[in-house]
Amino acid sequence: MKTRYNLEFQHYKGIKLQLINRGGYRKQKAKRYTLGGTNQNVWIPNKHLMEDGTIKEGEDLDYVFRKAQRQLVLAGYTGPIIGIKRTSTGFVPN
Repeated sequence: MKTRYNLEFQHYKGIKLQLINRGGYRKQKAKRYTLGGTNQNVWIPNKHLMEDGTIKEGEDLDYVFRKAQRQLVLAGYTGPIIGIKRTSTGFVPN
């Protein structure tokens, strides 16, 4: 039976996410989401998602977005986001 995916916009800490509709997610360990309706994207591991691609309530996805700070900037998220990025450029100093 084919799984129906949640293709509606979802939000995580003010970041607008939408699942990219691809048929091959059944065998993959993550699903791909666009950032803010742009062509920038991130992969979110299935352990944080329901079967239809909905983000589970209370999941901590900060580490996913910390690795994708450049994509966030290119998608227009230039301000700081608590737990993810501190500066407007996307570079977090040590």
